[in-house]
Amino acid sequence: MFGKTSIAAALLGLALTAAPAFADEIAVRYKDLDLSSAQGQKTLDRRINAAARQVCAYDQITTGTRLRSSASVTCYKQARAQVQKQVTMAIQSATNAQLGG
Repeated sequence: MFGKTSIAAALLGLALTAAPAFADEIAVRYKDLDLSSAQGQKTLDRRINAAARQVCAYDQITTGTRLRSSASVTCYKQARAQVQKQVTMAIQSATNAQLGG
């Protein structure tokens, strides 16, 4: 059944809901990253991707098939899409701070 799954980015306040409920929450740390740089943004994206994969059990393959469950795929896509707006806002904030604004 569908439930809530969330990925939270520490200090960023990123929270998302997705289905089904494989885990409650995963913290994605980014305080050590310079989000105004391309490298920092790539690293954050990799961390969010790994958290979404873990929280949605995206890499768990059912015995007898090589396919992911449709619930895992849906959860992963929703998790990635839902957090994107907040990530964009955090990157803009970091870029503005870097520019002195």
